[in-house]
Amino acid sequence: MVKLCPFKPVIYSGGMNKSKFIAPPYDVINSPAQRELYKKDKFNVIRLILGRKYPSDGKDRNYYIRAGKYFRKWLKNGTLVKERCALYILKQEFFYQLKKYARTGIIARLDWSKTDTGQILPHEATFRKHREDRRKLLRTLPYNFSPVFLITGGVENIFKKAVKKAKRVSVYSNKDEKGSLYEVAGEDTEKITFFLRNKKFVIADGHHRFRVSRENYEKRPSEKYALVYITDFTRPSCLILSHADRKTRIPVSAIREVIAKKKLMGQKTTFFWPKLPSGLLIHPIK
Repeated sequence: MVKLCPFKPVIYSGGMNKSKFIAPPYDVINSPAQRELYKKDKFNVIRLILGRKYPSDGKDRNYYIRAGKYFRKWLKNGTLVKERCALYILKQEFFYQLKKYARTGIIARLDWSKTDTGQILPHEATFRKHREDRRKLLRTLPYNFSPVFLITGGVENIFKKAVKKAKRVSVYSNKDEKGSLYEVAGEDTEKITFFLRNKKFVIADGHHRFRVSRENYEKRPSEKYALVYITDFTRPSCLILSHADRKTRIPVSAIREVIAKKKLMGQKTTFFWPKLPSGLLIHPIK
């Protein structure tokens, strides 16, 4: 069983449009992009997920510690606020090769203590260096800022039904896409989590965060939650591209074949696009 449930996120206050606060996942942010995100807004989540490093940094002064200080300060001054318990549906609209797509997925809490990890399958190898980086940040700041991206089949219809009754709570836009976030409450949360409980999932993106979260739970059982996003890989809107050129589509069958053989692709083989934003929903791990 995969145990999914609603959660109480921390969100940015200050209106529905969150564009100036969010960022891509940390592992696709290069130095120029980091500088631009720093300029975008003084409260941008880049300061929490991939802060600047300085020559004077050391054990007691580094970007992990600074991230924790920023987070606590922003909670205290109301930049960040705690939201009520819910599931969330993210709808992303984007273009690929001049054709418009709309991808719909659910964002939920994963409970490690009640989940069979054999139902969640990786397809890429990870690097120790990146795992250690995320581990240090998690120890200083026990929150998830971007969900692990999971794919499965036959789920889009139940998400689309739920979003018709859901309340839109935030939006964002950038040069690649437009996103709308919807809050799902009441009976629909139970219907969705029950429907998904016996599904098998493949990790599309976020292998390092997934592994670090699991290993952290094994050492600290009270920190038993992870943030996940789930979408339907059978839909045309689930774009799997070659990481080499970020244009050529990779068939889902290629990933299925790798998993069936119980092997892993090399790091940076696939590129699922568009990426999921960091900072739209901030999730406590306990």
